[in-house]
Amino acid sequence: MSDHLPQDLLIDILTRLPAESLVRLTPVSKSWHSLITSPKFISRHLLRTASNPDNDRLLVRYRTDEPKRDHYSLVVDGKDSFHLLKTLDLPVGAFESLGYSVVGSCNGVICLSDDQEYGYTDDMFLWNPSIRKFFAIPRYNVTFQSHGPFMHCVGFGYDPVTDDFKVVRVVHTGVDCDRIPPEVEIYTLKTGRWRYISDKALPVKIMERYRQAYFNGAAHWMAFTRGPFRHTILAFNMSEEVFNEIFVPESITHDVSLYNKITLSVFKESLCLIQCVYRNDRHCSVWIMKEYGVAASWANLFRIDLCGGLSRPLGLRKSGEVIFATDDGNLVSCDHQTKHITYVGICGKFGDGFSHIFYPDSYTESLELLNVLESSENEVVSGQKEEEKEGGGGKQEEAKGSSLLRAGYHLLSPNRPPNGYLLDF
Repeated sequence: MSDHLPQDLLIDILTRLPAESLVRLTPVSKSWHSLITSPKFISRHLLRTASNPDNDRLLVRYRTDEPKRDHYSLVVDGKDSFHLLKTLDLPVGAFESLGYSVVGSCNGVICLSDDQEYGYTDDMFLWNPSIRKFFAIPRYNVTFQSHGPFMHCVGFGYDPVTDDFKVVRVVHTGVDCDRIPPEVEIYTLKTGRWRYISDKALPVKIMERYRQAYFNGAAHWMAFTRGPFRHTILAFNMSEEVFNEIFVPESITHDVSLYNKITLSVFKESLCLIQCVYRNDRHCSVWIMKEYGVAASWANLFRIDLCGGLSRPLGLRKSGEVIFATDDGNLVSCDHQTKHITYVGICGKFGDGFSHIFYPDSYTESLELLNVLESSENEVVSGQKEEEKEGGGGKQEEAKGSSLLRAGYHLLSPNRPPNGYLLDF
């Protein structure tokens, strides 16, 4: 039938289909395979998917103790809805154990690194869950064997100039892992190798294990300078492969008490900064940079009192609500104006460093990596089924959220978190 359809009409129809359905259509004929795996079609499909607000999703990575493992789920991030959509099938035998963090998500591809736990296993992956493909990135150059102890921060993004995905590592070496300037290397998917660009490094230190905020074609991390101490934002442009420094609001520039208490996020096509205060008047303040790169354009949007179990914020939704992990390990969304709290139905392990246990990021399904030549070891199709496992209830369920209610917040979601709620992949 497709032989009788104009090519433009066929493309218009096919680009409306989910990525998973398109993968199933590739064996239909050689012409369909050629079309669906072509870079032009993949780009057009991504553009259509991303422009549809009904496709707004959040990727959430979290950890549980029973079973003791990491989980990855998609959450609907709509204007009037915030709920669990599905759990993602993990490639069998790949990053199922603890220790992997999400570096970032870009154009439907997720980059994972093993930098959550102590140790140097040097594993990194690119993963497209929509088409169930993952790609093992070759071992990088700066390792424990070559440079001794190190602490690295990793950035991931897309270069539209070369139509390529890139991974950048900023590596602080030395006995205390604080040598400045750091070693820097970059990996490009098309070349399949790492190369040094340490000559472009700036004399700043990135916060340990800090996750990126990807915006305007650049990875952003919180960093600081020494003598005197100064907070700053380090940005790496994926196309130009250069670092830039972006100044933070003047009122917090030299506040040492805010060390490791600042979160970067993206809201309404702008870079955002969330500043937390945990002494006496516990609260967080949300700042937005109205003109990218211009320090004078920082504006304080609002503040949220950290009461009722709300702890460190994890990011912002497109609606402007702030995503928090609560003291008991639940993922919630908070409306600062109405004080409405929405539980998404995800409960993760809570403990020291819990802000790294949860990872929310925007996600758009795509066909990226479909046309990347991989060996059979790098391509995995998981046959696991999606399954939810609920536990608890009754009085235990009633107790959840009570501290938030006492603090004046209102529960909107019927998805109130039963004790021990988890998802079993």
